[in-house]
Amino acid sequence: MKILVVADWHGEIYAEAIMDGFSSLGHTVSRFSWKEYFRHYQYENNYKVNRSIIKSFYYRLQNKLILGPSIWKINSDLINQCQKTTPDMVFIYRGTHIYPKTIALIKRNSNCKVFGYNNDDPFSSEYRNYIWRYFKKSIPLYDWIFSYRNKNLDDYKTMGFEHTSLLRSYYLKANNFQIQNLISGKYKCDVIFVGHFENDGRDKIIKFLIDNGIDIRLYGAGWKNSIYYDFFSKELGVIKPLYDDYNLALNSAKIALVFLSKLNHDSYTRRCFEIPATKTMMISEYTDDLNSMFNEGVSAEYFRNKYELINKILLYLSNIESINKVGEQGYKTLVKGGNEVTDRCLEILKVYDEI
Repeated sequence: MKILVVADWHGEIYAEAIMDGFSSLGHTVSRFSWKEYFRHYQYENNYKVNRSIIKSFYYRLQNKLILGPSIWKINSDLINQCQKTTPDMVFIYRGTHIYPKTIALIKRNSNCKVFGYNNDDPFSSEYRNYIWRYFKKSIPLYDWIFSYRNKNLDDYKTMGFEHTSLLRSYYLKANNFQIQNLISGKYKCDVIFVGHFENDGRDKIIKFLIDNGIDIRLYGAGWKNSIYYDFFSKELGVIKPLYDDYNLALNSAKIALVFLSKLNHDSYTRRCFEIPATKTMMISEYTDDLNSMFNEGVSAEYFRNKYELINKILLYLSNIESINKVGEQGYKTLVKGGNEVTDRCLEILKVYDEI
């Protein structure tokens, strides 16, 4: 069938991965991207932009407040594209910029089903109210909304919306895999954490590990906001996000550490699938949800505080075979559970056929 995927289109692991998943299953897929409507100023570290201060302010303000001519143009063009291409399904990935009336017109004029999906928590009190205002007003208009986390299933039902189901994150088999016969390189370490900074105590735990002699590497965005940034920079060097080398870095570590976003009330995260795909052992903050997928001490390890974390790290490092065993079982559990992006696309298509 014909599917239109709608998103800001920033990053290949999000909407683009979903689009490729549908395409690999034999469907005709097109895209509608709205990041270009802001001339890339909100992503100027990733795209070439005109260094005009006035233009930068003009587009950044519209994108931040989700208000202004660019937002109107996004919605107008999306309606027109749906009228021209007549998709069977419109899949909106994190629809912060889509008006409620746009969804209503798409459904009326194109006679298609409109699905929504959010990897963030639109009900989190940590977000400013205006960020999710259009999405929340649009909820009753969606034919189905897929929830990233169990908490949001309850949120939707509390507001009276029943057309929702869990759609977990995923890994990409082309990006996340074990590298055979890996030669030691710059990322070789005992423990690695690749992820953004949140002011939830994760920096204190990482400092604790460093202070206690753990060989750890740290990568990700936002770490300049940590009170320990100077310490980390002195001990570990420049802390930056990993892009092309992400899979290599995970493969190079004996153990990969996972912290869960408190901003989004996460009980699991995308890395909980990406790490087992490499057969590197995962150790994460404990949640019942995550333990239901990867059994503690069998296919993953968990910690409830920094002391349990360091004790488990030291115990496993004293027996490399135990690390390899958990990593191998994590991989088997991952594959058996059907957690690749095409598996998620099949879940979406199943709902489409059933409603």
